Amino acid sequence: MKKMLVLIIAISLVATAALAGVSPDALQSTSKITPMKDSASGTKLGLLDCSGAIEITLDNIYTGNNTGAPNNVSAYGCSTWDESGGEVVYHLFLSEPTMFEGTLTGNGCDLDLAVLDQCDEDLGCLIVVDSGVVTNVPVSGDFYFVVDGYAGAGCDFTFEIVSAAAPPPPPTVDFCASVEDVFGSYFTGTTCGGANNISDLACGTYTENGLEYYYEIFMPAGSTFTADVTNSADGALWVVDACADPMNCLAYADDTLSGGVETVTYSNVTANDMYVYLVVDSWGTDTCGDYEMNFAASGGAVAVEEAAFGAVKALYR
Repeated sequence: MKKMLVLIIAISLVATAALAGVSPDALQSTSKITPMKDSASGTKLGLLDCSGAIEITLDNIYTGNNTGAPNNVSAYGCSTWDESGGEVVYHLFLSEPTMFEGTLTGNGCDLDLAVLDQCDEDLGCLIVVDSGVVTNVPVSGDFYFVVDGYAGAGCDFTFEIVSAAAPPPPPTVDFCASVEDVFGSYFTGTTCGGANNISDLACGTYTENGLEYYYEIFMPAGSTFTADVTNSADGALWVVDACADPMNCLAYADDTLSGGVETVTYSNVTANDMYVYLVVDSWGTDTCGDYEMNFAASGGAVAVEEAAFGAVKALYR
């Protein structure tokens, strides 16, 4: 009985080790918008063949052609796309936690890149991207990069895989001195000449590395405001509860592309008056643009209430 128990425990440990791997959250697409593609009709049966995988290392460029390559799979466990073209498989082993970025460029056809942490299109699938992938945190171990053809596509391609520096710790945020004291329901401005103080907060969908402009909004208890902002850049909006760390994200909007209208609404549901801060931001590193904003409020919310910053800061003590 004891031997059987030990055997069961050993099998359990092996199974746990087999399931352990890289979190899918460790990678993200380098494209902001996910393209619409037809769904695959095949199943994920673990038929991917990595026996001829090409060994690769970081900081190199590889060329190839998937025309006539084996088409063992047409569906991946972490994607719905139809990948019925031929597959070219690359293998990368990272002995130490490392950041990397991979970019796939097809020459005349639609190729996709699947990233796996084991040679199984279902169990190993981390992400399938249209053009590029980047790590969010350092990762290690085995990685399989499969260049596959969307809807049977085949052509020449270039695959570049480079090491990337780990992001530095975020600097302390303090934009209090940059908040403009103005009144009204219609504003125009530009984020060009601003700074990138806010990039990634808990309520955001994307990393917003554009330059910023700031508004302070006084909100009595029970008040609400809505801001509609049209930005010549790919705009985004944050609402935060302070102009300096520590701050919390209260609302966020990034639903359109350049020139589109972003709308954010926030209500003070507490029993106390408060100040919040509206941040006009944009997607893309150091991007900026001219914008116009329509501001509608109810319950006494004002953008922006004149107040000495000593009085503002006193609210958070």
